[in-house]
Amino acid sequence: MAVFDLRESMRNGGGPACLRLRVVLNVAERQAVNAHKPDERRRYQQLTAWVEKHYRDRLHARDLADPQLLREVYQALDELTQILRLGAVYDFQR
Repeated sequence: MAVFDLRESMRNGGGPACLRLRVVLNVAERQAVNAHKPDERRRYQQLTAWVEKHYRDRLHARDLADPQLLREVYQALDELTQILRLGAVYDFQR
């Protein structure tokens, strides 16, 4: 995982819109976010494997009509939320 200092970019309003999101966390919240820090290398390997397994190198318009695509997306999201230890985030997981 790479961490970048984006304060100047955020102050100037530059960069993609996602970089402008500011989330103020208290100490307990910051600790909760970093609770799994020792697992970073393993998590990176899991995420890399997840990308290699689930990212298509191309997507055609006809694929959008294939019900299998939805099943693949659900499977990918389910595995991703498990890797990230988020629990059941999506309705289909409940």
